[in-house]
Amino acid sequence: MHEHNHDLMQPIDALPAPRRWTRLSLADRARVVERYEAGEASTSLAAELGVAKSTILAILREANVVVRRQSLTSRQVAEAAALYESGYSLSQVATKTSLKQDTIRLALKAVGVKLRSPTGG
Repeated sequence: MHEHNHDLMQPIDALPAPRRWTRLSLADRARVVERYEAGEASTSLAAELGVAKSTILAILREANVVVRRQSLTSRQVAEAAALYESGYSLSQVATKTSLKQDTIRLALKAVGVKLRSPTGG
């Protein structure tokens, strides 16, 4: 006797809706470049247009726009601080997190982490 497991079958309406991808027109892309170059933040442009920040950054890079320094997320700062405070050097933290050493140094100072004297002269 062959049993079928009907629990594995889900009605179609129970499946998650497919993600809707927002395609920006060429005019929208040009406005992104123009507004970013005028000083607007990539995060506010992304929120307004309903796309990911990475989409905005890709549009800017595609247009050869020099992208301003991207701030670290609170999670990245917390991870870098924990590594640094556990004894890792700034360069070791940079390697481990794939972030730039100077970016980490500035972020740690901004959150009040006391930096040690550099070693290795």
